[in-house]
Amino acid sequence: MLQWRFLWQVWGLLGLTLIISTVLISILVADQVHRDTVDRVEQSLLDQARALEITAATIIDTNQILEPGRLTEILPGVTSRVTIIADDGVVLGDNLRHPEEMDNHASREEVVASSQGDMTYGTASRFSDTLQLPMYYLALPVKTGAANQGYLRVAVPLEFVDDQIRSLRLRLISGAAIIGVVVLFAGYFLALRVTIPVTEITNLSRNIAQGEYHLRVPETRIDELGALAKAINELAFNVEQTIDEVTISRNRLAAVLAGLTEGVVAVDAEQNFLHINQSALSMLGISAADTVGRKFDETPVFKEVKFLVSSCISEQTDGVVTVTDGALIIECSCRWMDESGGAEVTGAIMVLEDITKSSRLEEFRSDFVANASHELKTPISAIRGLVETIIDDPNMSQDVFDRFMERVRAQALRLDVIVQDLLQLSRFDSTERKKELASVSLTSVMRQVHQAKLMDAADAKVDLTLDIQNDGLDVAGEIEALNQMITNLVDNALKYTDEDGTVVMRISQMGAMAKIDVIDNGIGISREDSERIFERFYRVDRARSRALGGTGLGLAIVKHIAQSHMGSVAVDSNLGKGSTFTVQIPMTDSVV
Repeated sequence: MLQWRFLWQVWGLLGLTLIISTVLISILVADQVHRDTVDRVEQSLLDQARALEITAATIIDTNQILEPGRLTEILPGVTSRVTIIADDGVVLGDNLRHPEEMDNHASREEVVASSQGDMTYGTASRFSDTLQLPMYYLALPVKTGAANQGYLRVAVPLEFVDDQIRSLRLRLISGAAIIGVVVLFAGYFLALRVTIPVTEITNLSRNIAQGEYHLRVPETRIDELGALAKAINELAFNVEQTIDEVTISRNRLAAVLAGLTEGVVAVDAEQNFLHINQSALSMLGISAADTVGRKFDETPVFKEVKFLVSSCISEQTDGVVTVTDGALIIECSCRWMDESGGAEVTGAIMVLEDITKSSRLEEFRSDFVANASHELKTPISAIRGLVETIIDDPNMSQDVFDRFMERVRAQALRLDVIVQDLLQLSRFDSTERKKELASVSLTSVMRQVHQAKLMDAADAKVDLTLDIQNDGLDVAGEIEALNQMITNLVDNALKYTDEDGTVVMRISQMGAMAKIDVIDNGIGISREDSERIFERFYRVDRARSRALGGTGLGLAIVKHIAQSHMGSVAVDSNLGKGSTFTVQIPMTDSVV
């Protein structure tokens, strides 16, 4: 009997609790849904108003009344009611009704609220006489500086909010009725209501523990089981977030390392691979498969690199080694890492840098300094020797003195030519040099150079001819530089063409490029020399070049001038048969 009495007490208390809870929940949920819905509507209207603010300001500035159709065209895709109001309350536009049919809106509640100094916008909810619907309005002041230009009002019907509240109330009432019916069976299912959630929580917790962190325990209960479910969900969320952060961080690090031009290799204290990027694989000449299941000292890499890593780990010191593999020069820097430096593992990290280009540049700089010093030293030494001879022999005859002074003058002129050529090269090498580009007729420049070099060709007993295959070829460039480029090519051809030889200056068009050819039947250039002919101070025939006053810089200047005009230069030559130097420069219409 006690059991039944207790059962009835439980059932009665349970039923009463359910009824009261249902009523309270219905009121609270309905109120909260109403407030949430209104808040969402308000935020949505505010977002729309912010998006349309600039367009509204433009319309208000024009102070013209727009018909609904015109306003709809200006604001395509807008489903809310939009009203544009001038500062004095006159309606300038409405996408649902003609402005002239609408009253002055200066006294509208939402407009008045938005005009207050401490309000950024105003809202109101009322019945619309225009649309015969309950509406929710939001007015946003459209401002320029501190002065109001007018107002942009956006509105939506509140019918769907009322429908949601009614539907919710109906569902809650229906639920209460059903609960009242099934409350008699609550005692029987009471144990199940406890054991079933516990079983579900247990199963989901087990799955979460196995790595399925996306799973969540339903948080439908408000008792201790609900708190437990919430705690488990928070734990799963935190673990999932932590794993995601670690994964993202790892992926970012992998992406950074993969994008580096430098090679990066990380190994632990046992030389097991922790990481190696693609650049390192390429420089070491191995593949990713070579690192699987192997230690670093077991991979087929340079022995100097193996020794560097082994020494770094065994001695716990940093080291650097440079490895040369054919034309490739690699600088390897290895650094010891341990917990004292903040590393999570103990081992070594090695960075490989391809210094081939920088080494070649350093070698080129060294060669250039040596060549320049040698070229400058020769005339300076000659001048010094001649001057010292003159000083040491005060009784030197006038004929000998004049001959010595003429030689001093010749060496001084040679020194000046070298310096001028070096200055020209420096000028075209400079990236900060301001180019004074103009439209230049290459045909005219070719004619000028041809006319200027006819006498030199006659002195060298060489036939210099001009072949213009296309006239009016204009390029964007510097006329003095282009003149010097062609002059250097012609001078070079005349120097290395024997008597009774021929030099042809030809200009033609090849697509969007102006093509200049300087063709001679002189001594020609070997294949080996052709690859270096545009280097500074490089000469094919040094004795002949010096005898004719050459500095070895003419063709280097040609190359730099062509490149500064977005062009190119090439040579086609056979030893003993002559040479053809070709320069291609984009014409004016093709220059971007």
